[in-house]
Amino acid sequence: MSETPHTAPEGTSDDAPIIRGHNYDGIKEYDNPMPGWWVWGFWISIIFAPIYVLGVHYMGFLDSYEDDLAQGQEELQVMRHAYAEANPDAAVDASALDMIVDNPLMAQAGAAHYAAQCAVCHGAEGQGLIGPNLADAYWVHGASNTALFDVITKGVLEKGMPPWEPIFSPEERGELVAYIKSLQGTNPPNPKAPEGELVAES
Repeated sequence: MSETPHTAPEGTSDDAPIIRGHNYDGIKEYDNPMPGWWVWGFWISIIFAPIYVLGVHYMGFLDSYEDDLAQGQEELQVMRHAYAEANPDAAVDASALDMIVDNPLMAQAGAAHYAAQCAVCHGAEGQGLIGPNLADAYWVHGASNTALFDVITKGVLEKGMPPWEPIFSPEERGELVAYIKSLQGTNPPNPKAPEGELVAES
């Protein structure tokens, strides 16, 4: 029985030699080497691997992931500091807070901030949920405008309230104070029991 004529498979040249002894159940292996760029890339990766291991873990001439992360954090801090110096926040003192609280437009702006971040703990109408009732006359950390501003700014970590200084600008925190003060005496439904000390209205 004569052997079936063999045709070079697609992708090989017609004169590509068959490797001697590489014949398995009629399947013949052609000597069809990989492209030169692939071979060079393979050898470069083999050579680079031990250099990388030595440089990162033993000799220190290559930065590790931790080094790159620390350097990136330092650069980020420098950028933040430069931005803060170039764009200083407006100061919000007691007199400025009094003016903000007396302005209904500021309270209206604060309502949006409250709905976005505060309602989940203090209730949509300030009636109190996890956090205390903000519509009654009882206050845990003081009822003055500056006391409220400080609590919003620094948070109360032991009670689960985060500091909002990284989220809200000083002006926005002032607007929040204005909105919270506007909730006084609104008597929302299902109020939480009073917490803190009774503070008479001035």
